[in-house]
Amino acid sequence: MAQVYPRISTPYMPNGVPTATNAKSPYYAPGELGCAFNDQNTGSAYLRVQLDSGATASTPVGAVAAGQLAFWKNQATATVTNDKRMCDVGPSGAINRVAGIFTVAVSTAPGTNDSTGQPVLYMCDLLIQGQINVAANSALIGAVATADTTANTSRVVYTTGVNTAPVSQPVGVFASSTITSSQAPVDVQLGFIQ
Repeated sequence: MAQVYPRISTPYMPNGVPTATNAKSPYYAPGELGCAFNDQNTGSAYLRVQLDSGATASTPVGAVAAGQLAFWKNQATATVTNDKRMCDVGPSGAINRVAGIFTVAVSTAPGTNDSTGQPVLYMCDLLIQGQINVAANSALIGAVATADTTANTSRVVYTTGVNTAPVSQPVGVFASSTITSSQAPVDVQLGFIQ
């Protein structure tokens, strides 16, 4: 089921475009976390979140890469992770807690505090509606893209059964059967803006 998010009418763009947002805390506009907006240049919708500082290269999934799935770690604080093991409902439920798609390799600073004494986190904009290349190991044009249930992954797979409900959250629909550099184009539909 898609989530409905509050709207940011005029989002602050620290790096100019939502696909490049990678801003270190403390944030200029912290009230925008957990809110969504439409980008007038692309027509896509984005969700503003912060990345958990533990999403590093040392985790089984590795450091965040553009095209990976983001899972909710704490929706109340708009904190996400690329590691299903750290999902707010546990690793088995993570496949149904996809927050969006990372559009950039977001930075992390584990063990570092900012000027307020809080851990340094990085704000980013997740794609929740629009087309993007998503991490995938299988693709079939027109098939439903769902979160991969395989351990230590942050990618999508296609749903093969057309007469049954998918076992994990639908992320969107594959726009091609071609996988290039472990990514496939997906028309993403994850959230709505109120």
